Amino acid sequence: MKKIAALMCILALTVQLTACGSKEAAEAPQTPEVQEPRENTETEDETGASAGDVKFATIMVTNNDWAMKLAEGGEEACAKYGYEHIVMNSENDIQKQTDLVQSCISQEVTGLYIQTVDSQAIAPILKKAAEAGIYVFTMTDMKEALSSYENCFFADYDHKTAGANCADAVAEALGKKGKGGIIAGLAGADNTTQRSTGFRTRIEENYSDIEVVNEINCDWDRAVAMNAAEDMITGNPDIGAFYCMGEEMAWGVLEAVQNSGKDIKVVTIDASSQTVQMVMDGEMYACIGCPPKGFSAPAVEMMNQLLSGESQEQIYPVEPTYITKENASFDLADY
Repeated sequence: MKKIAALMCILALTVQLTACGSKEAAEAPQTPEVQEPRENTETEDETGASAGDVKFATIMVTNNDWAMKLAEGGEEACAKYGYEHIVMNSENDIQKQTDLVQSCISQEVTGLYIQTVDSQAIAPILKKAAEAGIYVFTMTDMKEALSSYENCFFADYDHKTAGANCADAVAEALGKKGKGGIIAGLAGADNTTQRSTGFRTRIEENYSDIEVVNEINCDWDRAVAMNAAEDMITGNPDIGAFYCMGEEMAWGVLEAVQNSGKDIKVVTIDASSQTVQMVMDGEMYACIGCPPKGFSAPAVEMMNQLLSGESQEQIYPVEPTYITKENASFDLADY
């Protein structure tokens, strides 16, 4: 009986101590953790990297020609490694873009490239994506918000420099004196803001005899840009040049210029083979290249190397090209 009583005491004490330990564990403070970026563990492809269930998403601002080539670059790179590629269109809507990133998190994509509608508004959900272990690739305007995450990477295309290069081209076209108009992209978008700042700053600092008569946001739309250019020409009969932030808008502006019968020079960012041909033919004065596949395809290549255990620099360069009639060649075209 004494042995039984002793055993009962030991058992009771053990239960009590176990309960205390559980309570302490439950009360221990919880710290948020960033998940490790996903690794592949499935079958290997011919490169040696395992394809598995790897998914890569390209999130566009809109589905214009430039953005479709951005997606095509991701598609081609994913096909090389047997990865699934998902194309998402934000339709110039920051709430929709936020929802698309959330969808990527829910689908557990491995990586994504995002062309942001609004860098400040999209930052919280991209942080959430990074914390979920997704490889996030985007522009350097997101660097301040995301650089603390080792699985975030940034394409370095300098929109301000591109805008400044366009200012130099406009100044050359005008003989450093005259009036010019700006055909801008989506109001509030980071690339629009930076391209405007780069252009205006260069004009103010270097070309005091050039007047910017107006800046109209045309949402990257050809028809809207054509109407805006017509209005500027009507309101400023002596306007001598247009700076367009995207080539589809520039094509609309060129139509307005041709319909006016005036000798007005057009300069644009983007350099598709169609636009390069226009420069070669003297229809377009100059264009500044912004190669869409240079943003997305390297992102997939970097993700493949990361999945293979290789480290990567957080910033990767995307070089602009300055194309005039003197040096125009299809070799310099973005796509």
